[in-house]
Amino acid sequence: MSTRIGSGALLSILLLGGCAVLESDAPVGATPLTVEAKVITLDPAHPQRTRFGDLTLLGSFVLYSAAVQFGGFSGLAVDPSGRVLYAVSDRGYGLSAHLRHNTQARLIGFYAWEMMPLRTPQGTATQRRQRDAEALVREPDGAWLVAFEQVHRVWRYPPSAVAFAAVPEVIAMPAGLEHAPVNGGLEAMTRLADGRLLVLTESFENAQGDYKGWIVTPSGFDAITYVPQDGFRPTDLATLPGGDVLLLERRYRPALGVAMRIRRIAGANIRPQARLRGRELLHLEPPLAVDNFEGLAVRAAPDSGALLYLISDDNFNIMQRTLLLQFWLGEAS
Repeated sequence: MSTRIGSGALLSILLLGGCAVLESDAPVGATPLTVEAKVITLDPAHPQRTRFGDLTLLGSFVLYSAAVQFGGFSGLAVDPSGRVLYAVSDRGYGLSAHLRHNTQARLIGFYAWEMMPLRTPQGTATQRRQRDAEALVREPDGAWLVAFEQVHRVWRYPPSAVAFAAVPEVIAMPAGLEHAPVNGGLEAMTRLADGRLLVLTESFENAQGDYKGWIVTPSGFDAITYVPQDGFRPTDLATLPGGDVLLLERRYRPALGVAMRIRRIAGANIRPQARLRGRELLHLEPPLAVDNFEGLAVRAAPDSGALLYLISDDNFNIMQRTLLLQFWLGEAS
């Protein structure tokens, strides 16, 4: 059932690219970082392998930094030109880095790494249970939508010269979201081709055992669910240039380790009350170089198809790594 809200005009501004900017006297600024990006082999047994499921591997890196705030990345975005990568972290930071691609759009390097604390609507840095940023969407006007777990919510950071520097605005979310599991709330988010916002929870189940989600429009919230399969849980969403949606999923089993996969959901199937499933495009698990992948970004490839970027959340655990992968998805895949 669709739940309607009374503040339709305000919600239209916030969700469809309004340009209101809140000012604050609190100091803002990004901190430069030194980050080492080392090329790794995704399939150690077959180092020259490039085909994985329906995707072609273009680049695979492990990222290291001595900065204590570096890590825990759970939401990812790449600008349409491919010049800059952005991410948000479990500890309440925003990250940016400039990207180098060769003439074939293959990712070959990074520079100008920066991080800055995400701010609250009061202008202060996020603290404790407020910090857990899980999903990131870049709006057409340059604003950012950031979804958070633990204290489940979405904040909109208005456009600013430095990414994430503005004081955020609170975005209305559906009633009942506050009852989601502490670590099972808003985890995946994307702006659909028609302008609607799609959000999925990681493990907030309904009576059928599906994971709850919503289609957010200026007039309210329409319920939608994702049907979990094989122990996988949603970790991110990204919209392809043609309108279909990619869902990144993660599974952890103590005896087998972590696995990830990407499923493709037809854009036409994303409608109120739908039970989403999707078709598998990619499945990675050990002995492949896989970790806790939680961030997915998509942009149109220069010639055809789409370029996919994935980042892993290392949980600030010395046994895990921050991996960044780049794939190409052909139009017919």
